[in-house]
Amino acid sequence: MERVKKGAAAIVALAAGVANALFGGGGGMLVVPAFTQLMAFEEKRAHSTAIAVMLPLSLVSAVVYTLRGVGNPLVFSVGGGAVVGGAVGALLLAKIPKGVLSFVFYGIMIYAGIRCLG
Repeated sequence: MERVKKGAAAIVALAAGVANALFGGGGGMLVVPAFTQLMAFEEKRAHSTAIAVMLPLSLVSAVVYTLRGVGNPLVFSVGGGAVVGGAVGALLLAKIPKGVLSFVFYGIMIYAGIRCLG
């Protein structure tokens, strides 16, 4: 069973990396449900683990884009805001009830999906 979990984790990681590179983000939208459903993580653990996974993934994508000449100077402004927002979100994660966290997360996923269709 442990080998199956490791294999599932590797497939999810590959999909998250591809999503992040293609769409400039979105890997967390794959990783959190995969962690909760496939890996049986408790929801807050899935979110915190996804955040830890997304940081190096985003850095690698940003470096590749920059090396290819398609980076944007705003990355430092946006990155600074993301760092502050990430710290605030991590502190809030411990205080938000599981049901509220699920509702907000899946609500944002549905909203984003609808926006992509229209």
